[in-house]
Amino acid sequence: MGGGLDAGNGAFPTVRVGEVQPLDPTAERWLVEGIWSWRAVGVLGGPPKSTKTWTAVDLALSVATGTTAFEAFTVPNPGRVVFFAAEDAQARIRERFAAIAARRQIPLEHLDVHLLDIPTLRLDDSRDQLRLAGTLRRLKPRLLVLDPLVRMHQADENSSGEISVLLSFLRSIERELETAIILVHHTRKDAGPAALPGLGLRGSSDLWAWGDSNLYLRRTVKDRTILTIEHRAAPAPPPITLSLIPQPQPHLEVAMDGQAPVEEAVLTTDDLSKTVLEELRRSQTPIRLDELRARLRVRKQRLVEVLRELVDGDLVNRRGDGFIQKPHALE
Repeated sequence: MGGGLDAGNGAFPTVRVGEVQPLDPTAERWLVEGIWSWRAVGVLGGPPKSTKTWTAVDLALSVATGTTAFEAFTVPNPGRVVFFAAEDAQARIRERFAAIAARRQIPLEHLDVHLLDIPTLRLDDSRDQLRLAGTLRRLKPRLLVLDPLVRMHQADENSSGEISVLLSFLRSIERELETAIILVHHTRKDAGPAALPGLGLRGSSDLWAWGDSNLYLRRTVKDRTILTIEHRAAPAPPPITLSLIPQPQPHLEVAMDGQAPVEEAVLTTDDLSKTVLEELRRSQTPIRLDELRARLRVRKQRLVEVLRELVDGDLVNRRGDGFIQKPHALE
């Protein structure tokens, strides 16, 4: 036990803090770069008809295939996905996966996405918990998507005691299997724009506090949605505007023209250079121009000019269609 106390007689084992294995600096930090942390559990929240399921399907397909989420955000280490849709028929879910797969020129039969083939799932029922845990142990997915929470329990959502039991079960799944979990959930009808969008989630505030990464959707105009992102262990990027494009196949993408650019007078070239370097520093893989633009919300031409200066100044390398910071850039 190192310097820890003896765990005999039923006592809890301990370990000295200095003997804890340090974080591996080469380990994955992101499941979806900037959007969802590696192994993160959390909530994808929004009101009805705010593209919650489209968003969940896009993220699931991106993780399963290694293609860019919302056609902008990379998936460094893709893997299998398990998906349960409690409100939509399987044929309807298949239709959404098929549309995005066709958009990305991926055969539907190649998707390593597994739908739970059951009519109901109760996350507060011990029998269903055992069956779900057994299924996940067998499949070992990178990501589990549950859509929506309200159809998967009979607990009082306003009771922190009741809802925490359900959330603790899901956390145990993440810790045992290193599986990220996206829990789709509704926001309150009276939840408007707020500095802390987690306060708008329906039910106990434990749902907000539980998340390592949380996503919040807010409908603005037809087929446009504001996506707000928060992380427990990383800075939150600026909000993103998503657009549901109906043709040629329905899909979500970042609406560049729908974003409010950062104020030019406030963000100087030096400021933008530092912001770009900080964004690249947080990524272990090259970031594409469109992805950087989506995160920073600046005009493409300005970003191109700043990247060119950083490359010429030996602070950034260009690799393929992406950019990565050189190790000495922030020394």
